[in-house]
Order: sequence, then C-alpha cells, then structure tokens
Amino acid sequence: MTVEELITQLQALPPKTPVLVEGYETGFDGIVDLAEQHVAQYRNAQEWDGEYQALDRFTKPERVALKTVVILGRRGDRR
Repeated sequence: MTVEELITQLQALPPKTPVLVEGYETGFDGIVDLAEQHVAQYRNAQEWDGEYQALDRFTKPERVALKTVVILGRRGDRR
C-alpha cells in the first residue's frame, strides 16, 4: 500500500479515530489493508503485548470498547 492509498482510506474515517499497528515480536511488513476493530486498552500489557487487545479478553468489554482502525500487514494472520 502506498501513502496515497493509505491517505485516501484514512480520509474516509472520523478524524479522531485512533490508528494502530499490529504488535508482535520484531520486524515490519508492508501494509495490505485497514480493518475497523473494537478493542480495549490493556493496562497490564507486558513488553511483548500490544497496548490494545481484542474485546474477548475482558469481562465487561462494553465499558472499555474503543473503535479503532488497525493497519494490517502481510503476515497479520500468523500472529
């Protein structure tokens, strides 16, 4: 994905929507897509954890849900 393509997709979203990257181990991948994701901030994150986690990890997700956009890399399905 190019900067131009990313900007075009981001302009279609509300300006205050947080944009996140996949958190895992090392390295970087090219961007292949964007996905809207409801997540919650994970206050007890270890250094290897992402700062945000899927809602199914929380007992009361409706209280902490945050609508975000996740930038998906080429190997995101392996994480």
